[in-house]
Amino acid sequence: MTTIEINLPRDLAEEAAELGLLKSQVVADLLRDEIRRRTFSDLIEHGGYATNGFAAPEEPDRVAPARRRKG
Repeated sequence: MTTIEINLPRDLAEEAAELGLLKSQVVADLLRDEIRRRTFSDLIEHGGYATNGFAAPEEPDRVAPARRRKG
């Protein structure tokens, strides 16, 4: 685990605390969801799964199969 300190405006911090949004697991879930959303948006924007054009985000080491030559 890593500890990160953030500064929020008082009213936002109070409202987030009242809603239970400052609990570490809730913050982790919110960040994870945002990362997934941005990753998905990037995929749509760039028209592919990853820089190698084949691997899904959950499978970074997957490589495209070799093409077979006809003949």
